[in-house]
Amino acid sequence: MVIVSCSTKFHAFDLSEQLAQNGILTGLYTTFHSQKNNIIGRFHHRKDQEMIPLDKIHTCVLLAICLRKFPNNEYKWNDIFDHYVKWSLTNQKNYKVFIGWSGMSLNALLYAKSKNKITIIERGSSHILYQKEILQEEYSRQLGQDVNFDSRVIEKELKEYEAADFISIPSLFVKRSFIEYGVPESKLFYNPYGTSSSFYPKTINRENDKFRILYLGSLNIRKGLIYLFEALNQLELKEKDYEVWFIGGMDSNIKPFYDKYSKSNWKYLGFIEHYELVNYITQCDIAIQPSIEEGLSRVIPQILSCGVPVIATYNSGGEEVITDDKTGFLIPIRNSDIIRRKIEHLYYDRNKLNSMKMDASKSANQDLSWDKYGKRYANFLQKNTL
Repeated sequence: MVIVSCSTKFHAFDLSEQLAQNGILTGLYTTFHSQKNNIIGRFHHRKDQEMIPLDKIHTCVLLAICLRKFPNNEYKWNDIFDHYVKWSLTNQKNYKVFIGWSGMSLNALLYAKSKNKITIIERGSSHILYQKEILQEEYSRQLGQDVNFDSRVIEKELKEYEAADFISIPSLFVKRSFIEYGVPESKLFYNPYGTSSSFYPKTINRENDKFRILYLGSLNIRKGLIYLFEALNQLELKEKDYEVWFIGGMDSNIKPFYDKYSKSNWKYLGFIEHYELVNYITQCDIAIQPSIEEGLSRVIPQILSCGVPVIATYNSGGEEVITDDKTGFLIPIRNSDIIRRKIEHLYYDRNKLNSMKMDASKSANQDLSWDKYGKRYANFLQKNTL
């Protein structure tokens, strides 16, 4: 039986849903769940629809408010959450495995280990030292400044990596970064994320028949948006013949670049509610994920499931879910020219584009489900822990 601990959502609810379906979830510790906290849920845009028994969900709403209102104190609130979970575990007897998110689980993890439980750290990004190094390079290159990394988070994560029995990771890119920093391969549990049935090739009336390019996700330096902006400005296409849609929150450090490169056919749509995304993705022809560093961009399987091919960097984790030249293209980081050439290739070769759309949809139906992710996790736990 398994305890899951994560102060925010990430994919903790998807994992917990799968563990519950496999009959091995003891409890999920989090700060906020919209079904569990009906009153606060009325004032929050997030709607958690994962099928997790409510009696297994333990929330700490006060911390949820603190994390939302005072995000600059994230380390402090996560540390309090860590101690809250540790204290809660003293009343939990019926579990064999503790799964905690990196950066917020050290104390609870060490307590679980002291009780002879198996411990797993969930790390959704590359090894934190690799992450810091590559983002420092990018911040220096683009902004002439240091990336904001809390040394306490780094210290805590390194201790978590060392103490945990296993580290669960979503991509080969992440795996390579951990091995590079000396973590034994035998300690790494590689399990790519899935996507839900909310994403599918929906037939929808498009606003127009222009060729449409999509970027979905946070707009920030880490996501490599500057290279996409440059590529779009280098396109040898008439502005009236295509559109670019940007969906997601925009960080202040990327806005000057967006304003600098923006054209009349760019549309910034801002935040779209999760369960409405299918209505926007399916109006697009291709998507770009130019990330500098990301464990496995969860929007990639979502986009593929809608029948839209994805051009993504290896550092997005895209190689886990994209078949190169079939469901999308895998490209190196920091190369606007390659992004431009891939866009133009699919713009001019519509037979190739339509073939890739069909292959994207098929691959998603076959491989990219949370159920398969959950079965891999359950099998791993059965083999190694339960």
